[in-house]
Amino acid sequence: MSLSPRDRSLLRLLSWTPATTALLLRASVTFDGDPFSDERRLRERLQALVEAGIVRSWGAAQAGGGLQNYYKLTPLGFECLYGTEAPQPTRAFFSEVSPSLFEHTFRLAEVIVETVRACHARRVTINRFIRENELTFTAGQEQVQPDCFFRLAIGGRGFNVAFEIDMSTESLDSHATSSIRQKLATYDAYQELVLSQWRSAGKTWERPRFRVVFLTRTVERAYHILSLAAETTRNKSQRLVYAATLESYVTADDPLHTPLLLDHRGNWQSLVDLHPTASYRKTPVRLSRPVESSLPVC
Repeated sequence: MSLSPRDRSLLRLLSWTPATTALLLRASVTFDGDPFSDERRLRERLQALVEAGIVRSWGAAQAGGGLQNYYKLTPLGFECLYGTEAPQPTRAFFSEVSPSLFEHTFRLAEVIVETVRACHARRVTINRFIRENELTFTAGQEQVQPDCFFRLAIGGRGFNVAFEIDMSTESLDSHATSSIRQKLATYDAYQELVLSQWRSAGKTWERPRFRVVFLTRTVERAYHILSLAAETTRNKSQRLVYAATLESYVTADDPLHTPLLLDHRGNWQSLVDLHPTASYRKTPVRLSRPVESSLPVC
């Protein structure tokens, strides 16, 4: 089967995340060549790719009723995109999404698609993307894996962003390995580790900075995570952790440059900020527990 540049763009997105037809249609504005004009034409092309054994589909129930297909690459599709010599992902990468992971997987897919769309619209380059479970931050005996990782570039500056999609299934304030407090402590320890290595080497490469963005179901959960971040961070002036609601991020016109994220000091931040020394004209939030909501919920 002959693959067009648009086909390859579609397959590349599916190598990053499973996606429904609705998400693929939204993402198609970023594909090489013309975007799909409507869902019918997209479904026709997807069906051709399914028949060629390049992608596979499953039916998924929609919130409003009915079914919508979602798609993943097959091993053949992965080879078509990356070549036969590229090491293939685990079997789970090609398998049907487990019901227990379904909501998390497709909320993450929304975040990936909206980030890709925003980068395309604002001419922000995606230099690197790392899928879920394929990047590990290690500090001593502790490890943490973000849900995905982007390295973005614009105006000669790089922005490293790790996303955590928080579906309120993990304990917040406990010493369990999977708790949010433990994740925050590990991210902080890793940042301090790589900064110390950079200083010891005479600062001979780019300063190793990154941000961890927690996207949550509720404002209250976002505030709680930021309060914990304020407690666990060793360098209080270092803004490592941002948080916002999932809905505010995926429905924002420009989730990259809009100050819709809060840091652990209650200051508003954007994901891509070319003028970090200039504060946004939004009233900072006093983070405490419990708090009164001021984060937008869309």
